[in-house]
Amino acid sequence: MIMADRNQIVARLVAGIDPRVRGTPADRPGASPEKGFGVPPERAERDRLRRAARRFVEPLDLTPPLPLADLVDLARRAVADASADPAYTNFMAVLVSNEVWKDEVASTPFDRRIFLLPQCLRSRRCCRGEFDELGLLCAGCGACPIAGLEDEAERLGYITLVAEGTTVACRLLEMGLVDAVVGVSCLSVLERAFAPMSEDAVPGLAIPLIRDGCEDTAVDVDWVREALNSSAPRRRPRIDIEALRSEVSSWFEPDALGEVLGQCDGETTQIAHDWLARAGKRWRPFLGVCIARALSGGERPSDSLRRLAVAVECFHKASLIHDDIEDADGFRYEDASLHRRYGVPVALNVGDFLIGEGYRLIAGCPVRPARIAQMLSIAADGHRTLCLGQGAELCWRRRPRILEPAEVLDIFRRKTAGAFEVAMRLAAAAAGADATVHSVLRAFSSALGAAYQVGDDIDDFAEDSSARLATRPPSLVFALACGDADGAERSELARLWFEDGDQRRVGKLVRRTGAPAAAEIFEECREEAVRALEPLRNVELKSLLQRCIGRILGPPRSPRRRLPAPDERAL
Repeated sequence: MIMADRNQIVARLVAGIDPRVRGTPADRPGASPEKGFGVPPERAERDRLRRAARRFVEPLDLTPPLPLADLVDLARRAVADASADPAYTNFMAVLVSNEVWKDEVASTPFDRRIFLLPQCLRSRRCCRGEFDELGLLCAGCGACPIAGLEDEAERLGYITLVAEGTTVACRLLEMGLVDAVVGVSCLSVLERAFAPMSEDAVPGLAIPLIRDGCEDTAVDVDWVREALNSSAPRRRPRIDIEALRSEVSSWFEPDALGEVLGQCDGETTQIAHDWLARAGKRWRPFLGVCIARALSGGERPSDSLRRLAVAVECFHKASLIHDDIEDADGFRYEDASLHRRYGVPVALNVGDFLIGEGYRLIAGCPVRPARIAQMLSIAADGHRTLCLGQGAELCWRRRPRILEPAEVLDIFRRKTAGAFEVAMRLAAAAAGADATVHSVLRAFSSALGAAYQVGDDIDDFAEDSSARLATRPPSLVFALACGDADGAERSELARLWFEDGDQRRVGKLVRRTGAPAAAEIFEECREEAVRALEPLRNVELKSLLQRCIGRILGPPRSPRRRLPAPDERAL
């Protein structure tokens, strides 16, 4: 690449990448020292398996991204179908993934792709290249394939990096600098990369090294060139999630709110507008805008979409006002809650006013009457579900008892999942989405909302965070800890939780068993959200929602799933 371009990338990336995953002169450990392990050493067999993968995938009508478990299952079936050695299952997983993503990569312009090569391709004895923060700067001596492949990629327009792992590629994707990856690496690195690449819905073609061992490795150069040159009619750019989120956040600045809601005409509207503009993650309006952008072919948000986004936030902010009153919670956004600032009667009225504003905004959208009716029905159903969830919690507070984990999850799904569903289905309805999309969004919202609340619950019991425990909310961590305790321990936990109020003691007792079990349920809900997307045939919508999972839920709470280890491949 042009040196100035590389310098710009280095400057933008270095601050945001953990030093442990940057390129260094020392090649990274982890590749199998056994030459070619897991990859057929003969080119004829590699080509045969590539053809077999293509024949296997072609009639299946698969829409990327695929869950890791599905990819493993498909690879095993393809290996059996090709009568291949089961030791090549993970190699076949790479081939299947390539087949599923190849059209997306081919339709991505060359200047929106990144080409990654491993440092271990260099000849240690002859290499005159130097290293910077991102990896190897090839000197072009010709002692290894790196120079020729880099030159070819750069002539096409690629960003090229000789660096280990996928962290740099994922970061470039997050920054909106590239839309697809063509990468070369040893099979062991590719195996570890599948989970994060899948979570980020990264369109990519992977070419495994045919001889690894971290030194003087080898690759099928013809295969790499074929991947580099793959091309198809241009498609629209990958949606930049961070830019979109910033745009949505800008809609809640005071002046922008005035454009949608109208100017304040009294103290009630002023308080309501100020409350809407208060800090918040804006996940719900952001999700709705993601749906609209994917279904509209990437068009810029319209005025009607802004109205729906603000309506969704009106509903959410109203629910927070009412929750704080009902839970006697005096703080919100690290400041006094609205009822503490203005009194309960004023706060209740502002909450009711925001609900009315939400319905007014929906009713005034410039879309067909049938769609407005559908959107009002979606909002009303969501409002009802939220109240049922909050009602279950309030009734429990009147007669508190140790809840079963399933009861807590039901409350979580009603209170949080319903709001996610309303946000996404309003946008889907405005775009005229079909019944399949609405069905997917219901299931996706249910899983995402549950995982979101479980994650918050786990954080509440962290050693450095116990403030929320003072309100004694329904807790999955607590329920799981009680389920694991014997009779005496269970009684002690109940006494501490409901009577004694010793938050530190409660936290210490339940963290040992409840938090790890909750982390497993968090991952199950996360996987359920991914699985809910399977029926979608819109690649952009499916990819965008899968990327949103990681943004909203954060990193995994328990070990990632992975491709089978070598001793598991024949199972």
